[in-house]
Amino acid sequence: MKIKKLILALMAMAIVTFVYAATDISGHWAGSINGQMEVSYDFKVDGQKLSGSTKGPDGNTVQLTDGWFKDDSLAFTLPIMDQQLKMTGKVKSADQIVLYMKGGPMGDMSYTINRAK
Repeated sequence: MKIKKLILALMAMAIVTFVYAATDISGHWAGSINGQMEVSYDFKVDGQKLSGSTKGPDGNTVQLTDGWFKDDSLAFTLPIMDQQLKMTGKVKSADQIVLYMKGGPMGDMSYTINRAK
């Protein structure tokens, strides 16, 4: 009976660890917009707070603001070129995120970024 409880407890801990690890998006991510413009992000998750940075079109580092991450969803704002670009995203796998940009200079769009190896 004690062995059964121990095995169940270990299995539960393993599942929780796997789920947490699968949804941690901290780290470096890269992709391209329409196959033309390379983009990269460095994300850091602390609880539900998302922070990080990307490079602006001028090559300067841009800090993410108002960022949050919960379950498989994320959102943040990018202050670029006198605009506040609203970004949302969905984690598709441990190594892939689809980002959605609302009202950017090229209009609404989505693009995929992948965890950099």
